[in-house]
Amino acid sequence: MKASNYAITEWPDKTLFTRQETAQILGIGLSTLDSLISYSELPRTIVHKRILVHRKDLESYISSCRTTVSGGAK
Repeated sequence: MKASNYAITEWPDKTLFTRQETAQILGIGLSTLDSLISYSELPRTIVHKRILVHRKDLESYISSCRTTVSGGAK
């Protein structure tokens, strides 16, 4: 897979993303993506034997991975 960074905002009208697109957006490999899907951390949709990820599920997953740093460096 060609290494490149994609943002979900590059496809504002797209509802379903392929495994490859999803992995590129998240910056992970396909095997890691498959693990997230198999562990039910990232829901998937199957259409004609193709695994697709819904935009809302991808956005929710990205939001759930956000962390905040409490306190400050002194």
